[in-house]
Amino acid sequence: MLTRGPRFDELADEELMLRYARGEEQAFEVLLSRYQRPLFGFLFRLLGRQDKAEDVFQDTFFEIIRARKRFKPKLKFSPWLFRIARNRAVDRLRRDGFREMESLDEPLDWRSGEGETVVTNVPSPEPNPEELAQSLEINLALEAALTALPLKQREVFWLKENSGLTTAEIAKVTGVSENTVKSRLRYALEKIKADLSARGLIP
Repeated sequence: MLTRGPRFDELADEELMLRYARGEEQAFEVLLSRYQRPLFGFLFRLLGRQDKAEDVFQDTFFEIIRARKRFKPKLKFSPWLFRIARNRAVDRLRRDGFREMESLDEPLDWRSGEGETVVTNVPSPEPNPEELAQSLEINLALEAALTALPLKQREVFWLKENSGLTTAEIAKVTGVSENTVKSRLRYALEKIKADLSARGLIP
């Protein structure tokens, strides 16, 4: 009796990458589907515009295609992917006018209104009008607080909350020490709490 192997969507990222390197195109399609939302969200947070995020997203997966033969089984796929994406995003920021990486710590106004925001994730089932108004107010305030963070703090905060990466992996992605990541996370949380508190939304 023949036994079936695991389905592609049940395989770990690393196994999918190895299979893709051997020519199994379906493995790449699963990886693309698996990381489309988190990777695009990360790039949108960094670049602030949907068109730029889409360009860098495509560049990132083109790089994955080009590098598939060089992928080593001991590597974990997700930090490798986010590292490539971050490097591409930094290159794009520099081409668009940033002279030095230090300038990425300057607060940016990225309220372009493009792309998905937390407002699209209003809880269901439908709340009553008072609950809905409060939820929208909190979500809008949180979005504004996140947008107002310096880029490097916003970057590590988003990765910690959405990418599934550990603090150590985020350090590898961003090219800084784990202590620096923890420090940026702490400052980000403090600023977000202060912003929400100033709006009277939290004690």
